[in-house]
Amino acid sequence: MAYEQLMYFHLITVMPCFIIGTLLLLIQKGTVIHTSFGKIYMVLMLITAITTLFMPAQVGPTLWHHFGWIHSFSFLTLYAVPTAYMAIKKRTSKRIKEK
Repeated sequence: MAYEQLMYFHLITVMPCFIIGTLLLLIQKGTVIHTSFGKIYMVLMLITAITTLFMPAQVGPTLWHHFGWIHSFSFLTLYAVPTAYMAIKKRTSKRIKEK
């Protein structure tokens, strides 16, 4: 896939993340809407992070002529999203046991 196609795909996935992320900060937590948007947000963020790993850095120093400092955000996202998901699931199971 050409860089330009990856760039547009990245924009297509990241723009809804910005809108959904803003909504998630504004609406009440724990509602069906919050949970549904949260799942969509997490999937889109993972897709965005994976997509950016295929895009070579255009500015600054690179590692192996591909990865730049900006890719650290992709790796952080690939760590943070599953970690958050597991924390949410763990908290949910505790809440169910308490009731």
